[in-house]
Amino acid sequence: MKYTKALIFLFLVYIQIGCEPDNSKKDLFGIWESFETHHTKNVLTFYKDSLILDGFNGGFHTNSSWTVDDSKIYLKNIRLFDTIIKKEMTYSYEFNKTKDTLLIRIENGDEDDYSTMKKVEINPFINE
Repeated sequence: MKYTKALIFLFLVYIQIGCEPDNSKKDLFGIWESFETHHTKNVLTFYKDSLILDGFNGGFHTNSSWTVDDSKIYLKNIRLFDTIIKKEMTYSYEFNKTKDTLLIRIENGDEDDYSTMKKVEINPFINE
């Protein structure tokens, strides 16, 4: 009986750890706003199970599912309204030391397909 309880406890701990998002993903949760001048402002909002991209002064709004590893963000089924506009897209990324600034670059993109983003509290395209 004692071993059964111990096994059940270990199993529950294992499930809890397996369901927790990894630190890379947790570091990305929230709202990130670009501050470059070579393109219009973009805002990425990372949720546990989806990523929202707002651009062109809020006139462009996509969502997708996403996963992450230590250096890349993988998007799947990028939707504009109800239409999938791209099946997959990959960004390489890196944080500054304090993890409040994010540099992302589209994999295999053009030289200027990058954004430096800062973490913000509110999406500037959403009127409150």
